[in-house]
This record gives sequence, structure tokens and C-alpha cells, in this order.
Amino acid sequence: MSSPPAAQGGVTPRSSWMYFLVAVLVFTFAMMVVSFPVGFYTVFGTHLSSKYSASTDIAGVELDLVFGTLGVPIPGSLGAYFVGLTAIYLAFFVLAARQGTGFFGSLRRALPDDYRALFGNPLAAMMVLLGATSFLTFVVDTFQTNAGISTGNITGDPFELFLDFTLAPVLEETTFRVIMIGVPVLVISLFILRGAPRGMVLRALWRPSSVWDTDEEEGDAVRSFSDATPSIFPDREYDSLKVRALKPVVYTFLGISSLLFGYAHYASGSGWGPGKISEAALAGLFLGYLYIKYGFSANILLHWSVNYVGSVFSFLGQGVYGVPWTSATGSYLDIIPTVEIIFLLGVPSTYVVALAIAKRSARRSRPGLDSPTA
Repeated sequence: MSSPPAAQGGVTPRSSWMYFLVAVLVFTFAMMVVSFPVGFYTVFGTHLSSKYSASTDIAGVELDLVFGTLGVPIPGSLGAYFVGLTAIYLAFFVLAARQGTGFFGSLRRALPDDYRALFGNPLAAMMVLLGATSFLTFVVDTFQTNAGISTGNITGDPFELFLDFTLAPVLEETTFRVIMIGVPVLVISLFILRGAPRGMVLRALWRPSSVWDTDEEEGDAVRSFSDATPSIFPDREYDSLKVRALKPVVYTFLGISSLLFGYAHYASGSGWGPGKISEAALAGLFLGYLYIKYGFSANILLHWSVNYVGSVFSFLGQGVYGVPWTSATGSYLDIIPTVEIIFLLGVPSTYVVALAIAKRSARRSRPGLDSPTA
């Protein structure tokens, strides 16, 4: 009698889900790459609006920073602003793909059954949290809608909305992550860690976890998320009470910024209902965690993926087929990315995040399992 496939080195039921997740991550990567030229074609090759176009000139940009507005008097066209924003996201995308173990390197290490390796690269970790965020907010929205709590929706000129979706990641992440988490952590760190190298402390603006998980080790530049065991939570403890005391401070600011992030959507007057508070606050936790652990480029990419990648194909469908981007039925250009991100990526990613949280909680309840570090 022949041996079962698993005994011959085949894919076991236990590891097959990881092969599926890795395949979905590769597809998500391809979809994100394709979204760049799709966005350019949508802006410069279609007619989303009778009021605005890529050639529309503006005198500057007014940035709504929640607690105030900032006018940036840089003249240009709407198309030029779109190109500039896209260049930022492309640069962050390439940076995140190359950091740590590398995007494809993390996928190879994750096979056949080591989900922790996915968190050895910021882009792979971002995609996992993208899936978990999308699926969990979908679940929350479903429950809230059934309970009569409206999430609402935004309306307006399609071209203007698409550019707003493109701008929002940079603007909102600067406000709610850098200003509300990075700046307070930097100020506190400068006071508490007065003997630490200023360069190390200043990096808190880019990645707050660098304060307790240094980027420098024996003179060599390294990244914390590739030094430690690649997991969604850092599992190394440090002897310095001052450094360790900063962790709860950082995560306190994370909670505050997430709540404000949720409320700001509802209070913006753009059409969101009260149900948006919980959804955006939940997303804020994931965005803030990426900022703290992996740096500003990672949370920017998650926000960009939700706003831009999640809608660019819908706007393309409107520009090409005339199907409104808010249509309940939509076109295949809208349905495929939605199903892929929320369900195909979302379900296994949510399982990975839940597994990581459970294992982290188990280690905390049994401190003897954590190996001491210097």
C-alpha cells in the first residue's frame, strides 16, 4: 500500500492553508503593482467628471489636519499632484518590499507552515493586516447595519473623490500617527532617554518602536523586525526599565489616536454615519501598529491599499463602462478586488493575526518560555 501524500512530502492539510495564503499574497502584490498604471489611465485617459480633469489648474492645496487647516500654496494641475502622490506611494512600496527578509523571501520562509515569517517584511505584514482589517470591518459593518447603525457613505464629484482618496493616506497618517503618536513619543523619549544617541531617539518619528528596539547593533545598521523572531509582536524583553516603560506609553497613544481617527471620520461632515466611528477606530489600531513596529511607510501603504487600491478599479469601471463607482452591483473591475481583499485575503489573514495574538498571550502568561536577552 502506498503512503499517503503527506508522508511522501506532499502538502498536508495543516500546511495547505499557508500555500493558499501565499498564493493570495502574490496575487495581491500583482494587483497593487497593476493599480499604479490603472490609476494613471483613470486620471489621464478617462473622463470621470465634467467639472475636473487632470489638466485643471489649482493655486495650491488646503490640507485638513482635523485640528486645523494648512494651506500649501504650490500651484499646479490636479494631474501633477496625482503624479507626485503616486511617486510617494511607489517609493514606499519598493522600500517596504526590500526591507527585512524581503517580500518574496518572507513568502518562501512562510512555506510550508511558518506564518511568523510573513512578519519579517513590512510589505508582507502590511498585506496580512490589510486582509484582517478589511474582513473585520466588513463583519463590524454587517452587525452594525443589522442593528440599525448606519455607516453612511460619501458622495461627490468622482474625480475629486478619487484624488481625495489618493491624498488621504499621506494627510491622515501624518496627522493621526506621526503627530499623535510619533511626536509625543519623541518628546517623552528625549526626556527619559537623555543619555541615548539623539539619532536613535529621533527615529521615533519614523518608527516609534526603534526607541526600545534599536536600529543599531554593534555598529551595524539592522532592522528590528528582521533581528527578532519574525512575529507580529516583538518577543524580546530588554533590561532597561526606562526603555521598557515606553512601550505602554506608545500603545496608550495608539489607542487614543485610533479613537480620534474613528471619531474624526464621523465628525468630518463628509457623509459618514456613526457606524464609521468603530470601523475607522479598528482600522486605526492596525494602522498605528504598523507605524509603531515597521515605520511610516508601512502604515501609509495600508491606508493607501484601503483607499486607493480598494477603489481605483471601481473608478476605472466608471470611466470605461460608465458604471458608477458606488454601484451596488458594480463591474468585474470592482467585484474581483473586493472579493479578493475582503474574503480570499481577509479570512486567512484574520486567522494568522488571531493565531499570533493567542500565542503572544500564551507566552505572556508563562514568562518562563521567553528567553532572556541582554
